[in-house]
Amino acid sequence: MHEKLRGCMAGALGLLLALAVCGGAWAQATTEWKFFTYFPVNDKPAQLNRAFAEDVNKATGGRLKITVFAAGELPYKAPDVVRAVGTDQVQMGDVAVGFVSGDVPDLNVLSLPFLCTTYDQFDKAIPAVQKVADEELQTKFGVTVGMHWTMPPQNFWLNRPITRVDELKGLKVRAWNPEQVEMMKLLGGSAVSITSAEVIPALERKVIDGAITSALSANDWRAYEIVRTGYMVNMTMGHQVMMVNTAELNKLPSDVRATLLAKMKEWTPKYRQMSEAGDVEARKNLVANKVALIEPTAEDRQRARATVRPMWEAWAKKYGTVGQQLLDGAVKACGAT
Repeated sequence: MHEKLRGCMAGALGLLLALAVCGGAWAQATTEWKFFTYFPVNDKPAQLNRAFAEDVNKATGGRLKITVFAAGELPYKAPDVVRAVGTDQVQMGDVAVGFVSGDVPDLNVLSLPFLCTTYDQFDKAIPAVQKVADEELQTKFGVTVGMHWTMPPQNFWLNRPITRVDELKGLKVRAWNPEQVEMMKLLGGSAVSITSAEVIPALERKVIDGAITSALSANDWRAYEIVRTGYMVNMTMGHQVMMVNTAELNKLPSDVRATLLAKMKEWTPKYRQMSEAGDVEARKNLVANKVALIEPTAEDRQRARATVRPMWEAWAKKYGTVGQQLLDGAVKACGAT
């Protein structure tokens, strides 16, 4: 009898130990996520996204493994990112707000030309606009914004020399949001909406005369092999958001979720550092490759600004109360008039 009892107790103890081991293994299970960025694989933002993902993996002890996919590695383009994250085709994504204007057009306030044109202005403007932006993305698409950051100032990169804004008349220029399309119209040119990966082939085939982008992107694309001029009007910054599928975020163990959110906050200054340092380095390399960086005169810049300034109120009117709220907040934060 005692032998049977001891046997039962040993069996029960073994079962409890097995359950404990299994429970421990379950608690430490790895969650695997996909992260899509529209940047080409070797562009600096894509490189930084991979470093961010590696840091999250390390900080969670391997419990959250994020694999970053760049342009061409998944069947998505920049305008697809919000919907891809919202429908859980990928669990994280990074995209310029201007590329998703078809889904959230009223969030494009910082894409209005000559409204916020420096890193410091952008950082001041984000608190004024992010609550509306974050709530709208959550409500419409079920995504949580973990980070707002910016690419460097946006400028014109052209296959010919120009020194004045009126020389943009008649040119076809790649634009990547509706505000740039309208701006080109007001400046007497026309806009062609194509993705980052299509810019260089379009320049090579002379489908376009130039492109609106940052010095960082122009350099990463080796655009200096084709373009001759950077017309440095610093029209806007390049507002980006890093987002997460909210349902998948909520499925994570609470400590892993807290670590991920903390890491996104921790890495926000690193994205600005990458952007600023990359802009300086890119401009130097573009000049070294015989691209002329032309600074407009104060009068020319003011003339361009005055030409497009009516866009601000027209934009706010189009998007009603929310649009006016966003514009008022950005104007105040950026000190614009």
